[in-house]
Amino acid sequence: MRRCRASRGFNLVETLVSLAIATMAVTGFYQALSQGLFMERRADTQAEQMLVATQVLDRVGVDLPLRIGLQDSGTIQGLEWSLAVTDRGTADMALGPVQPGELVFIYVTVGSTRPDGSPLVLRGIRYRQTPL
Repeated sequence: MRRCRASRGFNLVETLVSLAIATMAVTGFYQALSQGLFMERRADTQAEQMLVATQVLDRVGVDLPLRIGLQDSGTIQGLEWSLAVTDRGTADMALGPVQPGELVFIYVTVGSTRPDGSPLVLRGIRYRQTPL
């Protein structure tokens, strides 16, 4: 009796092709998982930086004087921050009609503890306190 060709097993080439496809699928899954973990760590770092920046910004006018030219720095939760208070905004701020000297611009920069992270800059705008 003759066996028909369809009942035979896989040959070596078919097996190698299927292994190559499986390897590519596993590699793609690993890269997606690795990228997800990297993005999670980065988001955690940025959340910590934002928390520190808002804490420092909230202190301006309470613990730190709202005075043009003020520059301060420190460390909170292991993150270094620096503060600058100025009377000049940046070019990308669309402020509309504002009287000269009416606003005070506050810049808080928080550094990253990880080498892959970049510093976070939080900008705030407040009205200048004017005596009555």
